[in-house]
Amino acid sequence: MKYVRDIPFKEFVDSNHKAVDEDLAELRRSNENESVPLIFTETEEILGLLIGLTHPSRILEIGTAHGYSSLYFAKKLPDAHITTIERNPVMIESARAEFASRKEGERIDLRTGDAIEILDELVKNLADADQSEKYDFVFIDAAKSHYREFLEAAEKICTKDALIVCDNILLNGWILQAEGSAAKRHRTSIKYMKKFIEYIRSRDDLEVSILTGADGLAVIRFINEN
Repeated sequence: MKYVRDIPFKEFVDSNHKAVDEDLAELRRSNENESVPLIFTETEEILGLLIGLTHPSRILEIGTAHGYSSLYFAKKLPDAHITTIERNPVMIESARAEFASRKEGERIDLRTGDAIEILDELVKNLADADQSEKYDFVFIDAAKSHYREFLEAAEKICTKDALIVCDNILLNGWILQAEGSAAKRHRTSIKYMKKFIEYIRSRDDLEVSILTGADGLAVIRFINEN
């Protein structure tokens, strides 16, 4: 079984990708040269379409890496505030440097430490907040075994019209066909990702779209009864 990354479609998308600006294009090139994890160009374009349609003002990102996607959100949405969470010390140091060197970094709040603990703190702080203080867009791209926990915490601090996007849900195609030593090393993530997809599909209060572009995306919104 072949996946998008194994055939020319990915190269075609990459070759036709238009960066927000040269600064972000250079950051993508440097991250790719250093094998730093970052969103695929196709994922970036899907995110661009979604935020272009919804115009979020407060974005929550779980999983910062070196800060590429945070800066992407900030550049695309010049009035938006981004809260991003990262626990890896090496990633934190690099992201801080990237944010500090750009004016967009002034609108990015980097929270460091365990994501669940930080989310719990945000839930407490926003318990009595009105809709304008809550997040209207969430991007989850961190530890794959904890997607359900991230979602359940994030939805407590979202607006009723928020959009939640979960990245890498196909896990290299392993959730369909887990073969080879790499799949064995990630068997825990595979197991929990399968459970996560079953979970979001089982909830009648969620509308879920599973996209197979790049490494897979789950786009989630709440079904609000008027």
